[in-house]
Amino acid sequence: MEQIDILDQHGKPTGEILQKREVHRHGHFHASTHLWLYTKSGKVVLQLRAAIKPNFPNCWDVSVAGHISSGETALQTAVREAKEELGITVLAENLQHIGRFRIDYQHAEDYIDREFITIFACEIPDAPLQTTLQEEEVADVTLIPLAKVEAELANAELAKKYVPFNKAYAVEVFEKLNDLFD
Repeated sequence: MEQIDILDQHGKPTGEILQKREVHRHGHFHASTHLWLYTKSGKVVLQLRAAIKPNFPNCWDVSVAGHISSGETALQTAVREAKEELGITVLAENLQHIGRFRIDYQHAEDYIDREFITIFACEIPDAPLQTTLQEEEVADVTLIPLAKVEAELANAELAKKYVPFNKAYAVEVFEKLNDLFD
């Protein structure tokens, strides 16, 4: 079972380490990583969360996401998760840090997500995706114009097919991604 470092409300390590299941059950702050894969032409990779996921099954989500295991850095996690979830090799030196965001969301009575998310972006070729999906995590991937994602998130009915993005997170991340496009 994955071991996670516990953080305080400011994102500083407390020295406590717990299993991921316990971290969420008790609502401890912890760290995670998001990696947005993008093309210069304005497209982003989204993953469709597997049907067996406990939260937001069958919803479109960020390209790659994962909890930072105890002793691991955000950069190491992004590289590892890209390989595990999508079968894509990304190099740490190609990842661009584009932000850090705090979320506090209760999915269920016994599932509380209190995370400090380190957000990276990585340019990929504007070509068909070559992926090997981690079936228990990811059902599908798509390469889609970010403008279409933004438009669909603004429509209450269409937004239901996505993991709910915190509005401030979406504004900040999408603005930074748009700056990276040609």
